[in-house]
Amino acid sequence: MNGMNGGNMPGAMVGFPTPAGHQAELNYIYGMVEELSRQLAENQRTLEEVVAGVGRVRSRAKAQQLGNEELISAAADEVKAQEPNLDTLISILSEALEKAKFSRDANAALLSQYASALASMLKQLHDYKAKHMADVAAWHRSYRAQLAEARAENSRLREQIWEMQARAGAANEMLRRFRARYDADAARWERRVEAKAVRQELRFWKRMAMPHLDDDDPCWSDDDDLIDVAEKKRLEEMQRLAAEQQLAAAAAELGDIVGGGGEDGPVPPEVPSAPGVPQSMMGGVPMQREDGGSMMLPMPPPRPSSVASSTGSSGQ
Repeated sequence: MNGMNGGNMPGAMVGFPTPAGHQAELNYIYGMVEELSRQLAENQRTLEEVVAGVGRVRSRAKAQQLGNEELISAAADEVKAQEPNLDTLISILSEALEKAKFSRDANAALLSQYASALASMLKQLHDYKAKHMADVAAWHRSYRAQLAEARAENSRLREQIWEMQARAGAANEMLRRFRARYDADAARWERRVEAKAVRQELRFWKRMAMPHLDDDDPCWSDDDDLIDVAEKKRLEEMQRLAAEQQLAAAAAELGDIVGGGGEDGPVPPEVPSAPGVPQSMMGGVPMQREDGGSMMLPMPPPRPSSVASSTGSSGQ
């Protein structure tokens, strides 16, 4: 037996656990009910014996056709013989009756307490169920409202994106048309070609006049047709290799002078120079063993091919 989960309670609610205090009270009530049932069964048995004795007396009176007085006088001896037993039986029955009354009152009080406790539990259960249903309904309403709001926001953002894409496509189409018309003007194109040729020619003469400036000097920062970054890195790497070769050659010559040997050391491999850049411009003036030779001046950079190309020239 497990309180409300037990199988001995017809019509009881199933599926809800019973608190420990309620379970103890229920066990006490069940014990009192069993004790009362036992006492009632004993009283019933005693009353059945009394009724059986009365029945025997009535059957004797009917068989002998005796009146009340004769029946009383005839049964006086039997009653007097049973008087001690009757006193004992009366005392036992009186005591049992008092116990039964007390047990009845106690059981009635316990049953009323049980009924009130069960009613309180049912009320709490119904209140909890109503509150739970209200909370779940409110949560569902809030969730649906949030979902509808999120869907509306998503639709609005999608419409904005589509509108932006349409406007961007229209602007791109207008830009393409404008650029096509802009590039289609022959006079403007000739001016652009002439300006590019003038810049190349100006850079050529500037480098002729200032050969000591490097290619990455800020003086050339306004040129828009120089070599790209990768080509500059490649030229720097070639210059570094040329400098290392010059240092290795100088170290070899110094070793020959100190050792007094006339044998020539191994010649380092020649590093290919960049196209259009002489070897003297990459490593400076090489070291010489004798000062009698004349020093070679650095060669000017080559004339750009764009000057003599079909793009036009400003030297005319």
